[in-house]
Amino acid sequence: MKFSSQKFDDTLTFHDAWKKKLSLATKLEIKYDDIRSVRKNDNESDIVIWYKSWSGLNISCVFSFLDVNDYEIFFTYLEKKLYYKKDQITLTPLKAVSSYLIGLVMTIAFTLFAYYEALEIANGTAEEPRNGKEIFFNYVIGLLGDKGVIAVGLVISAIIVYKMRPLFLKPPQQQKYQPPHV
Repeated sequence: MKFSSQKFDDTLTFHDAWKKKLSLATKLEIKYDDIRSVRKNDNESDIVIWYKSWSGLNISCVFSFLDVNDYEIFFTYLEKKLYYKKDQITLTPLKAVSSYLIGLVMTIAFTLFAYYEALEIANGTAEEPRNGKEIFFNYVIGLLGDKGVIAVGLVISAIIVYKMRPLFLKPPQQQKYQPPHV
């Protein structure tokens, strides 16, 4: 399977863009033997392919189709031509929100780090920045201040919790396709 970070209306333009050596688009080719599973939640348009990378780690690739009919064609191809086994799974509430929980924990951790950094900048005890990124980070954190950092962290956390709530209360159905070699 070949993927590109660009959007295409038809296969001819995709193949023409794929053949170009110099392009700003990210290109990814996944061999069928490396695919571990293909998943799609009922309430989402994204398809997630889990595959084994060259390093041996399982990595995911997320994509979607512009045309709604292409989903059925794709999944029919997986079942009928490649003999993938289809399972319909109802996710547990915790499994449905697991990716959001990771984002929430990372947001809280970064907010705490930025809060203590803002306190150090306000007290004048912060380390001198060594490069442009650190200068910019210290400028933004200093501009926000400790209360601003907490406010931004709370807003981002509230948005994540708002997105988690419906998934936790009514976990989606997930279509999972397993290849025959797994």
